[in-house]
Amino acid sequence: MKKTDRFIPVITVSVYYGDKVWDGPTTLHGMLDIPEKIARYVNDYKILLVEARRNALVLHNANNVDLFNLLEIILDKSTPKNEAKKKAIQYGEEHQVDKSVVMTVAGATNSKIDYNAFEKGEVTMCTLFEEIAKENVIKGKALGMIETGFDFELSENDILIRLQRKLDITLQQAQEYLNLFKKQAV
Repeated sequence: MKKTDRFIPVITVSVYYGDKVWDGPTTLHGMLDIPEKIARYVNDYKILLVEARRNALVLHNANNVDLFNLLEIILDKSTPKNEAKKKAIQYGEEHQVDKSVVMTVAGATNSKIDYNAFEKGEVTMCTLFEEIAKENVIKGKALGMIETGFDFELSENDILIRLQRKLDITLQQAQEYLNLFKKQAV
């Protein structure tokens, strides 16, 4: 490296989309338990934290604007879920939200969606909410079947077979549900 060479800065922004307002630290020192004797030797870094539910960002990229507007709609706890869903779908249609934004919203809301449909351009905000609803119905059925299976002292293998057959899902999906709901059912 030469004396005249310069690094290109990297800016890391953390997006928080939890249920509650962020009340944690926003500096590295705030996250560490550092003995006072060495604190001055440990670099402190500010953490740029943005709350998805509400923020004062001035965004210039249309996709970023759409992303944060949708997250704000979806994560607003003062709005009933059905109303939030309608608002998000309406926003998606009015602003012709890019599929990458819909995928990001799906990831942020932990929704399972058909990513192959994205490649074909078939996914919209409406599709996303339909997939979320479908997934929630399947989860509810799976939980009930797992609880019943354990109540009747079926083996985990028998429960997996029943999940696959009744819900028309793969063994891997059945195992995911069993792992997810096992503790609740026992």
